[in-house]
Amino acid sequence: MHRVALLDDHPAVLAGLRRLIDAEPDLAVVAAATTAQEVAQQLDGMRTDVLVADYDLGPSDGLAHSLRAKRRAEAPAIVIYSAYGGPALILAARAAGADAIVDKAEPVGRLLTTIRGVAASRRILPAVPRHAFEAAVSRLEDEDLAVFAMLLDGASAPAIAEALRTSQEEIHRRAQRIVGRLRPARSSSFGELAVGTGSAPLSRRS
Repeated sequence: MHRVALLDDHPAVLAGLRRLIDAEPDLAVVAAATTAQEVAQQLDGMRTDVLVADYDLGPSDGLAHSLRAKRRAEAPAIVIYSAYGGPALILAARAAGADAIVDKAEPVGRLLTTIRGVAASRRILPAVPRHAFEAAVSRLEDEDLAVFAMLLDGASAPAIAEALRTSQEEIHRRAQRIVGRLRPARSSSFGELAVGTGSAPLSRRS
């Protein structure tokens, strides 16, 4: 049984996701809330296998939570569940340590498959076009390029720190800076929410 936590600032999305995920015999939602603090309170120290986090969380975003979660010794797999998509978010998510991205316009079956995949220690992040990668690199400091390359390869902070002969805190600081340069702009204006079942999408797009 894979334990799943949900973080989304729309209660209707949380309710829909919880219903759909709990209907699966091998998945169980152990926490679902609109803020990271509420998720932590519901977990009360219990380990979760997968955190599904919305990208746009009002004053925060799923990438910031991924950066924080991946600093823990037994970090959960992170799925960024977003209505944004695109190469910029993919690169930022990889730098933040996320394990997968699922577009909210995708059929819900895609999210369920992704949850199972990351719970089995797979990273499910698509490649990006060369021009998008080059545009991202151009926004970074020269001293961060080596860190960025290793983050894209999935290297851990301890491994990067050892390779560059620096501290893990320095690597965490640089990772935050890299993600800050790469993350796409967020918007609070969305269309009507549609929570689907079966092959219908779970989306906040109009």
